[in-house]
Amino acid sequence: MNALSDGLYKEVLESIALADKDPHVKCIVLTGSEKAFAAGADIKEMKNMTFSTAYMSNMHLERQSLSLSRKPVIAAVNGYCLGGGCELAMMCDIIIAGENAKFGQPEINLGILPGNGGT
Repeated sequence: MNALSDGLYKEVLESIALADKDPHVKCIVLTGSEKAFAAGADIKEMKNMTFSTAYMSNMHLERQSLSLSRKPVIAAVNGYCLGGGCELAMMCDIIIAGENAKFGQPEINLGILPGNGGT
């Protein structure tokens, strides 16, 4: 389901930074699988974090660097695009949604707010 662990997010951001510097790349497309673009943050990774730990880690600031790309970033969304995945898509310049795309912020069911600009 492409859970957005810290490691996966770093790989995505590194790839975007490399593509952003490459003069042959004119546009960046992020996509997942047909089943899920990204089903959200890796909750298992975050379950022991307190608010202050997450806030002081600058996790959200680092992740928002995607929106600083000088090249257009397109989210090609199929399947589930939930929570952090939805926020990742919203940071892109354009979202192209397939017929089976489903967007949502299910973290409200856990009693937490969207963390990367989802509000």
